[in-house]
Amino acid sequence: MKIIGIIDMGSNSIRLVLVQITKNSYRIIDDVKHSVRLGKDILPNGNLHPIRMQKAVETLLFFRNLCDGVNVDKIVVVATEAVRKAANCKEFLDLVKQTTGLNVRVLKGSQEAFYDYFGVANSLDLSEALIMDIGGSSTELIWMKDKKICEVTSIPLGSIHISEQLEEAKGNVYEKERVVTNLLIKAYHEIGWLPHNIPLVGIGGSFRNIAKIDKKKKTYPLEASHNYYLTSERVQEIHKLILTTPARRRKDIKGLSPDRADIFWGATTAINALIMYCGISDVYVSGYGLREGLIFEYLLPDLNPVNDVLDFSLQNLMNNFNLNQKHAYHVWGLCRSMLEQLSPDHEIDPSQEKILKTAALLHDCGINISYYDHHLHSFYTILNSRINGLSQRELLIAAYVAAYHRKSNFKISNDYKPLLLEEGLKTIRKLGVILKLAEALDRRMNGNVTNIECLKESEAVTLRLLSESNHDLEAKEASDSAALFAKEFGKKLAII
Repeated sequence: MKIIGIIDMGSNSIRLVLVQITKNSYRIIDDVKHSVRLGKDILPNGNLHPIRMQKAVETLLFFRNLCDGVNVDKIVVVATEAVRKAANCKEFLDLVKQTTGLNVRVLKGSQEAFYDYFGVANSLDLSEALIMDIGGSSTELIWMKDKKICEVTSIPLGSIHISEQLEEAKGNVYEKERVVTNLLIKAYHEIGWLPHNIPLVGIGGSFRNIAKIDKKKKTYPLEASHNYYLTSERVQEIHKLILTTPARRRKDIKGLSPDRADIFWGATTAINALIMYCGISDVYVSGYGLREGLIFEYLLPDLNPVNDVLDFSLQNLMNNFNLNQKHAYHVWGLCRSMLEQLSPDHEIDPSQEKILKTAALLHDCGINISYYDHHLHSFYTILNSRINGLSQRELLIAAYVAAYHRKSNFKISNDYKPLLLEEGLKTIRKLGVILKLAEALDRRMNGNVTNIECLKESEAVTLRLLSESNHDLEAKEASDSAALFAKEFGKKLAII
């Protein structure tokens, strides 16, 4: 086992992520962020401000001590645009080395963009997207096509600088916005390759704050920002809210971090301009970016993204949870067989396979907390494990399906029902029955029941079990769910 520390020195904040890596898995064990604003108050000669430099060094020293305290095996420190373009870059790096002993790798814009791409490609189930990482001093734009980098650029315009331009522009807020938006549109046009009408994936604190504001406005029941979806209209509404709220009152907007309130309108102006220029309709917020790209570089040294984001994420969690993988995969195989055979006649969408797969493979993960009521622990664990490759709604459904494998009357919170809708509630019940049957059919956890044939008649379904040896025990266990099957599928169930 190794512990890797990754420190990202951005223009707005400095962040440390500690990652525990074993032969077969990884997990985040700490994440600390300090707002330093290294890219603010740049001197007329292009130097970083001495006070900002000192605050950055103090933060890095604190992070170094934290790494030493947990016996970190390797510390990777990267710096981006603020340090990259500083006239006193070398002086600052020497100061960091002398004070903390840390060597800082100053990333080129193209390198920063690659790590953004690599973080997104390995955590979102999208094959094509325009990725935008807006930092304090620069913005990275990446066109991902067929999971590969198609084009990439870094422009020296970030939320700090754009906010300063808005402050300096003359007129009311709408006139200020028009002036700066025209400058941004010009910069986007000069790039020359920006694609149109494809999803936008947003990286960084500004996008996460957009998600938080949107959630507060909708009373959204989930906390996670990763893979949060918004229409472009919702983003533009939030931009208008920020623009028309006096600066002194922006910190009172629900969902907006107070330490970002003064530069947030610069970020939303840049995002809004890109949405207009590229004709974007769909916006996804990524909780994975540069830091996660560095983690994936360590895990995937060939620098090829994983083939299946969901599979990679599930396998990592199964290793971390030390699950009985032979049993989990066998249960999933039985689930898949029933899903394929039952779906044509019972209003089950085959696209729900990945939901059922997640629930089947992780249905026992709650045992890590306690065997008793482990269905309840499994629900909470799945919902909060940041599983990649599922939408947030799909993740919620998968968590409930897993809980249903032991408790078919598991209460669904009223807070979640608006997100699930009636269709989601039906999906939970039907997939929950399939999982309940599959787990019963591997009750001895030895793979005795190898497959299932579903014989469908007008008023009944018969499950013919194929097995290595006598399967009376498994058939009896599964028969306990016959009444539940009849309720959800409208047919009697027989098992032979």
